[in-house]
Formats: sequence, C-alpha cells, structure tokens
Amino acid sequence: MEKVCILTDSTAQFTRARFPGHERVYVISFGIKPGTTRQRNSRLPQEASGGRLIPPARQVFSDYFTRLSREFDYIFIITLSSFLSPMFHWAEESAGQYTNHATIQVVDSQTTAIGLGLLVQTAAGAAVAGASPVEIEQLVRATIPRVFMLFCIPEMSYLAEAGFLNCSQAFIGEMLGLLPLFILEEGRLTPMAKVRTQRHLLESLQEYIDEFNDPYHVALIQGTGLTHLRARPLREYVEVSFPQTPFSVHAIGAHLATLFGPQCIGLVVMEKPEARSK
Repeated sequence: MEKVCILTDSTAQFTRARFPGHERVYVISFGIKPGTTRQRNSRLPQEASGGRLIPPARQVFSDYFTRLSREFDYIFIITLSSFLSPMFHWAEESAGQYTNHATIQVVDSQTTAIGLGLLVQTAAGAAVAGASPVEIEQLVRATIPRVFMLFCIPEMSYLAEAGFLNCSQAFIGEMLGLLPLFILEEGRLTPMAKVRTQRHLLESLQEYIDEFNDPYHVALIQGTGLTHLRARPLREYVEVSFPQTPFSVHAIGAHLATLFGPQCIGLVVMEKPEARSK
C-alpha cells in the first residue's frame, strides 16, 4: 500500500488542530511583503495598505519533496486558489522537474483559509483511513465544488494592492464606508452585494446560509477592528436551522489578512456529498 502525505500552504486554516490524519499534513510557508503606506484623509494617521504573499522559492519545494519522499510514496499538494497566488503554478512546475522516488500530484483548491483547510482535512482523513492515491484525488476533486466562501472586505485598498480592483474603485468604496460582499467562485473573487451596517451584514450571511439544504460544516472567519462581528447570533441561527451541522469561529489568519485586510470577515459553507443547494 502506498503511503500518502498532504502538502499544503500556510494560508490554510483548520477547524481543529488534531483532525484525523493531521500527522500526515505538512505546510509550506509564504513570505509576506509589506504593502505601501497610504493617506486616505489628511486628518487621519497614515496606515499600510495590503501587502503581497510571496510564494517560496522553487528550491524550497524541491527540498520538501526530497525530505518527504524518504517516508512517503505519494505527495499530494493542495494549494490556495491559483487566481489568488501563483503558488499552484510554482508547485506544479517544481513537481514536473522532480524525478526522485515519490509520485507528486498538485491540485488547485480554488479556495483558501478554512475552505482550504477543510479540503486538506478531507484528504488527510482519507489517507490515514487507507484510501489509495487515486481515491484521495477523486475525493478532493469532488469536494472542491462543495466548498463555498463569502467575504466581506471593507478595506478595498487591499484588493487594489493585489490587483483585484482598481485604485479609484477602492478609494470611493472606502470613503463611502461600504461593506462590500464577494463570493469566491471557481477560485475567483466575484462581487455580490454592498451593505452599510453590521445588521445588514448579519442578515446577508444568514441569507447565504439559507441557500443550502444540509451543510456539513459552517465556519465564520473573524476580522479585527470595526467590522468584528458578534458570532453568537450567527451560531444560534445555524443551530436552529441545521441542528446537526458543526459551527466554528476562527480569528483571521495573517495570510488572509495580507490578501484581504485584517478587517475581512469570511463565511465558509461546506456541503455534504448528497446535499444540493436550494
């Protein structure tokens, strides 16, 4: 039986620390390049806009492959969305140049943060349960379309810094104090709506959850600062609507904050295999 490990990147966040198969998961780290300093208003102090995630050098991938191949026959790499970072392409290129013992498969998760973490947990659980590499790949690829993410990104200058939005749109949106909502769809950020208050934001999150019949897991990623959302009302809403569905709350990770700003709020819904959206 081939022994399988999972290699992911440091944008991944997990719903719990010691999930089944966690000992087979390895994390390759991004660097973070600080953003520029901007002045939104002459009466306000200067603040930093979004930085950039720096993928590891190709030699780092090779070093991981060499080390892991001493113990594992198959290295399964699951990266954040290729539309958010070139990590997937760099991993794929490095895997193509690797000619040693282990077989390497690279998959674009089309998601990030808790969404990526849920996919890694799924793969790791299957690996430790004895699934073959082909079965693990099929499972992960079948799970990717069942992971949904909704983001509220009030600091739109981060999107402009990362090239997802032009500077004038970001400036106007922030000056108006809008809370823009985006869905991560097939790996791409797609604008969905704009709200103005915390109450409207909570209503939008609840409406999004209502689109699903029977979620496997619902998670809230909490930003910092003015947009910090009280998790209890949303938790209670999920408990009433889906009593059997786990709900977890997570502080925003440094890498997601680099991409979308520290005030970003994320909602993650993972469907069960047999579930269908309403």
